[in-house]
Amino acid sequence: MGIKQVWLWLTLVIVLLLTAVTAWSASRSPEIKIVYVYSDSCGYCTSFGPTFEKVMQEYPTDILDRLDINKKQELDEALNLGAEATPTIFIVEKGQVKDKLEGDVPEHHLREFLQKNINESLSKNG
Repeated sequence: MGIKQVWLWLTLVIVLLLTAVTAWSASRSPEIKIVYVYSDSCGYCTSFGPTFEKVMQEYPTDILDRLDINKKQELDEALNLGAEATPTIFIVEKGQVKDKLEGDVPEHHLREFLQKNINESLSKNG
């Protein structure tokens, strides 16, 4: 077997391995996401941030995405979801926006929102 054939086989094995890892990762990604849209320069985000972080400690970290609107790509993603203000929390299930919560809301409102949208979906999925 020549060096060229060894390289071809090695390349094939690497491609197959990467394909398998990618497929496995995609199958393990949660069907529901919490997407937090914020800005460090937003006063409401600054006051809401500690409340959000406290409550999010009760949820799996792999279901949370953060979008900082000061970053162009993340701003585009936030706008595609329908963000009109910061802070905004989107519940995205199977790629579709299920619900959203806007503004600097009290902790009990945030908890009610998440319990209504997340706890029900997590119990169905897992």
